Amino acid sequence: MKATIEYKRFFAYSESQNKYFNTEFNSGINLIHGKNTSGKSTLIQAILYTFGINDEKYKLDEVLKERVIFRLDFILKKDSPERITFIRDNEFIVVRREDKPIKKFIGISGDRSEEHKELKEYVGNLIGSSLHLESAGTYKPASIEAMFLPYYVAQDVGWVYRHKSFRGLDFIKNFKTDFFDYYLGIVNDFDRAEKHILETEKTKLESELKFLKEIEKSNDEFRLSRMKDERFISTSNEYIEKYKNNKAKLIKWEKEYLLACNKLAFLEERRRVLSRVKKALTKQQPLKNNCPTCNQPLPNTIEYIYDHLQDVNDTNKQLSEIGKQIAELKRLKGSINSLEDRINERKKLISEEYSTLTRYEVDGLTFNSWIDNKVNVQLSENALNKIGEISVKLDKKIEQLKAFKADEDIIEERKTKEYEFKRYFGSYLSELGVKEFDNDRFLLLYRIPAFPKQGVELLKTLLAYNFAFNKIIKKTENVHRLPFMMDAIFKEDIDDDNRGSILKFIYKNKPIDTQIIMTIADSKENKISAADYNETYLNNEAKLICINNTLERAFLSEYKNEYPEFLEETLSLLE
Repeated sequence: MKATIEYKRFFAYSESQNKYFNTEFNSGINLIHGKNTSGKSTLIQAILYTFGINDEKYKLDEVLKERVIFRLDFILKKDSPERITFIRDNEFIVVRREDKPIKKFIGISGDRSEEHKELKEYVGNLIGSSLHLESAGTYKPASIEAMFLPYYVAQDVGWVYRHKSFRGLDFIKNFKTDFFDYYLGIVNDFDRAEKHILETEKTKLESELKFLKEIEKSNDEFRLSRMKDERFISTSNEYIEKYKNNKAKLIKWEKEYLLACNKLAFLEERRRVLSRVKKALTKQQPLKNNCPTCNQPLPNTIEYIYDHLQDVNDTNKQLSEIGKQIAELKRLKGSINSLEDRINERKKLISEEYSTLTRYEVDGLTFNSWIDNKVNVQLSENALNKIGEISVKLDKKIEQLKAFKADEDIIEERKTKEYEFKRYFGSYLSELGVKEFDNDRFLLLYRIPAFPKQGVELLKTLLAYNFAFNKIIKKTENVHRLPFMMDAIFKEDIDDDNRGSILKFIYKNKPIDTQIIMTIADSKENKISAADYNETYLNNEAKLICINNTLERAFLSEYKNEYPEFLEETLSLLE
């Protein structure tokens, strides 16, 4: 839903200087007047500063030296009206909202500080701004200045160049196009950010694809390698298939050979051990003589004689079994010999086939050179596979981009908006009596350069331009609406007739959904007072806010305990 802000009250206070300023605004026209350099612009700049716009700091330098606290109370009209208070004390901003906890931002004097980035996001969410601008190749939330720019004409360059009331925005890439697209509702900024990412990825993929295709296409070595590979591959595959079979049999036989050898070694060792045992037992005769090894008397108990005879029987039994195992040993030896012969024959066969293959030659290509050639073939295949993968990704990105507006559609929408703007702008120029432009480039929004006018003609041209832009963006769905602030509408030394025509124009074409806050200077030369202008041209509808019509630099005046409860509340919110 479109968010609209209506300013209700602005208050400033310097405890160190015991000075203050206070004013309220009405919902229509607010005319700030006073002597030249009395502080009329200061009020507008201070309002912007209170929202966190640091670009106004250098203009407020003199006032800020007096350690001033600024407070702005306004109504946010969105889903339902909500009273909101912004208070700024140098690096510190406090925000009070209805039924919400107090929000504080500390350290916001630098636009690049994390706290100021958070404040920017907060203000954007508050007024529903989704404007994103390009920064370092990506789209990021726009500055607070860009949110207020359509509704602010500064006294200095604001009446010379369009949309230059804040510094630095010109240096943002594609600022003019992105700014107009957003406020005219041509491209959703979130879409733009996502589309920008997709387009960047698409461009990168296209570049990679082109690079790989050129390499694959222009590299003669790759093509020659593939041709060689195709010629030799049949013979090589045939050899490899045979080699695989022979190798499998060789491995199987070598495994069997190893097992047979192990078993043979085991049986031979066991036969040797049993022979030794039998020999030792035969020498032992417990009832007749001593131990044959140490010559000590052998035990001659019945139990020992029984054990000795049992060992003799067991040994004889195992020796009996050895006879069968010896027969098995003889069979195994034959098997091992047979396996060894087969293994040697197979190795010889594999060697002969490999030798045959290495001597095989097709158009000067041998097996060894074919192996070397395979490196290039593999590189070529990798390139082709990469081309395939990138092509699939590229097709996906192209399909995703179809969901967004085509460039041709956007160009057409811009043209439509440009000609709509031209109608308003041309009509307003005519109302103000400005000499008609004979070239469309000064009337079509996206193409307008600096206006080739000066003096009061330039002032009225920019007045017509800003009113036309304000009117056309009012129609854009969901674009926030802020009070339209014009500083020094009589900037040039202009005559009474032109002053009258400017005020009549403003009154006739004032936006009905937002406030107008504008400043004019009182002077001795100009005998017509702000009250006279209000009565003559503004139907007495303007709220007159007098800064000081006698003194210079009089934005703040002596504080004599006015609004004590309001001041106490302001200070307590800061604490």
